[in-house]
Amino acid sequence: MLGDKMRKYRNDDIISQKKRLYNLYFPFFLAAVVFRLFITLIRPYVIDMTGYVTWSHYLASYGPNRFYNGSGYHVVYAPFFIYFLWFTGELAQAFSLSTAATAYIIKFWSVLSELLGSFLIIKLAEKHNRLKEGYLAALLYFVNPGVFMNSSVWGQFDSVPAAMLLGVLLLFEYKKPNLGALLFLVAVLTKPQSGLLLPVVLYLYFRDLRLDKHYIRRISTGLLAGIIVYLVIVLPFYSPTEKAGSMPRFLDPFYWLFDLYFRSIQDYPYATANAFNFWTLAGGQIQPDTMPFLGLSYLWWGNILLAAGIIYAFVCILKSRASFHSVSYFSFLVLFTSFMFMTRMHERYLLPAIIFITVCCMFEKRHLLVAMTLSICVFFNQLYIYIISFDNTYWVDRWDPASLIIAGFTLAVYCVSVFNGYRLFIKRNT
Repeated sequence: MLGDKMRKYRNDDIISQKKRLYNLYFPFFLAAVVFRLFITLIRPYVIDMTGYVTWSHYLASYGPNRFYNGSGYHVVYAPFFIYFLWFTGELAQAFSLSTAATAYIIKFWSVLSELLGSFLIIKLAEKHNRLKEGYLAALLYFVNPGVFMNSSVWGQFDSVPAAMLLGVLLLFEYKKPNLGALLFLVAVLTKPQSGLLLPVVLYLYFRDLRLDKHYIRRISTGLLAGIIVYLVIVLPFYSPTEKAGSMPRFLDPFYWLFDLYFRSIQDYPYATANAFNFWTLAGGQIQPDTMPFLGLSYLWWGNILLAAGIIYAFVCILKSRASFHSVSYFSFLVLFTSFMFMTRMHERYLLPAIIFITVCCMFEKRHLLVAMTLSICVFFNQLYIYIISFDNTYWVDRWDPASLIIAGFTLAVYCVSVFNGYRLFIKRNT
């Protein structure tokens, strides 16, 4: 009886705290939403948005069947995001919207995903009894300059898979591994860079491996559901590949995605493509990633350093016994490592790391400095490319001074991040 009363008091206290925080932060979130909707009126990055608007009109007129192969457009984007463009095109045709209004709606999907990301941060904070920190982190994420530069200004959609990836961790936290795995699949079908978190998704999915009926049933149903979700998303866009005649026909729709992603990474085969990272400092801006560098090539060094970063991030997880803090930090550090060292990176690819370091701030205030400086670096990397586009310049020079300064700051933030991982997860648990 006493235990029941204590639980009731505790639940009443939690509900009361939720109400207080909601009432406190609601005006700020409302002001932030108005701010975000207003700045979304800013002119987008013309090259990208022109393609998105054109594709949305094509999809509304002709449907998805020959969009990738037969429309005349060079499209290497993942299929799930194309559904957003398709729906936008249908709205534009139904209401005779202008090009500017169509572009605004395309931006809006990303803004909406960032609001969803803020909501997920609050849900995770509630799960870990850190509501006060969670509300603040959620608000700061929604008004983060690196984030709104990507969506409200530029018109890109990197925050869409970012919210999905955070949702994946949330589903694993709530013991829903199959749903988490399915959402991860959708994230990969939205942007292939999401696949960088495959190691931690596999770890979370199989860490309680048991050879019993329940586990086998879970894997079987998850695999079947994954195939169905994949086919539902891909088949409307599918057209036979060049390999269709040399493999069983039912396998070709699965090969189609690999073929699409392989072609996408061939577009800009540079050590870095406007991403102000380690290779910018090493003279790799718009230089072929097959060029020699310290005995190997940019490409090989990038792969080696990425592998080292993933191993280091896994050590952080294992040392802390896979706490949610360390899993979030793994996600942040792997995404950051890929941006810093993988070749063929663009200026926007560091954006998804922001949501994970923001979550980490709920558990440790020391992450705030990294989160703030990283956001500033992401903001200025995108802003610089955005501004020079006004003069029809789309590539930064190899030794551009501003790019070197921003890349230097970003590398310094990365080094601090690696040290923080050691201090918080390895040293503390040794």
